[in-house]
Amino acid sequence: MKKLYPLFMVLLFHGIAYSQENQEEKKEPLIKFSGHIRFESYFDSYESTSTRNGDVYIFPNRQKLDVNGNDINEHGQFTMISSESKFRARLSGPDAFGAKVSGLAEVDFLGKAFTTKSGDVVDFTQTPVLRHMFMNLDWGKTQLLMGQYWHPVFLPECYPEVLSFGSALPFNPLNRSAQIKASYKITDAVEIAVAALSHYDFVSKGPIDAQKNAVMPDLHGSLKYKTDLFTAGIVAGYKLLKPRLTTVDKIITNETIGSFDVVGFGKIKMDNLTLKLYGMYGQNLTSYVMLGGYGASQDSALVDDFSYSNINTLAIWGEGIYKLDALTFGLFGGYTSNLGASTNEYYDYGYTLGGNIESMYRISPRVSYTSGKIELGLEYMLTSAVYMDLNTTDHKYEALTTDDAVSNHRLQFSARYTF
Repeated sequence: MKKLYPLFMVLLFHGIAYSQENQEEKKEPLIKFSGHIRFESYFDSYESTSTRNGDVYIFPNRQKLDVNGNDINEHGQFTMISSESKFRARLSGPDAFGAKVSGLAEVDFLGKAFTTKSGDVVDFTQTPVLRHMFMNLDWGKTQLLMGQYWHPVFLPECYPEVLSFGSALPFNPLNRSAQIKASYKITDAVEIAVAALSHYDFVSKGPIDAQKNAVMPDLHGSLKYKTDLFTAGIVAGYKLLKPRLTTVDKIITNETIGSFDVVGFGKIKMDNLTLKLYGMYGQNLTSYVMLGGYGASQDSALVDDFSYSNINTLAIWGEGIYKLDALTFGLFGGYTSNLGASTNEYYDYGYTLGGNIESMYRISPRVSYTSGKIELGLEYMLTSAVYMDLNTTDHKYEALTTDDAVSNHRLQFSARYTF
């Protein structure tokens, strides 16, 4: 028996070694962790609409006068916050279906604004929130992405690189959605893509289940041209909502509202200078945290099974970025306006974001300095809005009167440690 013991040990270690070799041949996915820790401090001069403890700035509120004619909203606010910090894991391999496989999981700590069934918004801050979670299969010319990622109207190759969180919304769309997206490279420079999406974190104003009840995904397509020097393209799409299942009288309704949007963009990138231009025209852009929305096209007090009416919105912005060694200078400018309704008559139903804003602009210069993995930045942001009273007498979405412009001056300091 003692003579067999050495042989048994040899066979045992040989089996362990063989098992380890098999494990290595299975090629487990490679994981790379990265992210950043971010600190922000900002001062606002005027009471404004924002989310996530003020970190996501949208627009200044309308004047609110006291009995002496003084504007109650004209006061300063100061905040410090670190919840915009991010943590991500990038995965790669092994191959599947003849394609290179990759994935991304990313969270931040900004919290999430929940919309209840009744339409109330509950804002939770400084809690982990899923940003991106997707897998991508790459066959060379063809790619298939499945999971949550940027909506096609948000362009990673052409977006505002402002220091304030939110990528300059509501002038630029902000939306991450669950989707299945297929793209194909016609040439090295030309790519087409189609996507079907379902909104979850970023939904249109109004009933939260409106897209689910329409039983149709958000459909978008794009055509892009990309080189090292120049990038340009167009994006267009259509979404369908079914806000109600029954009327006030509890009768089944099949009324829906369809909305379209179209985007054009271009970017020139030289040695130290980058120039960007982006324009968007569409209907009910509230799922992108932009101005607009929808209402009724008939008086709900007279017509129980009423139809709907979109608000048409235009947004355009441009940006210049200049790099000088460790310094980076940037200048952003944007303009957006509500341009009327898609029907002759319009009745406000409360499904809007800034639905009583006639127009708005923003100018935002900035400078940042980078040393190693630390970036320090300073940004000034002027946002000015003109509010209006709608023509409720003729039931039209048009300005009957407009207010004097209200403006907010934001000064922001930020520090970011990238790892």
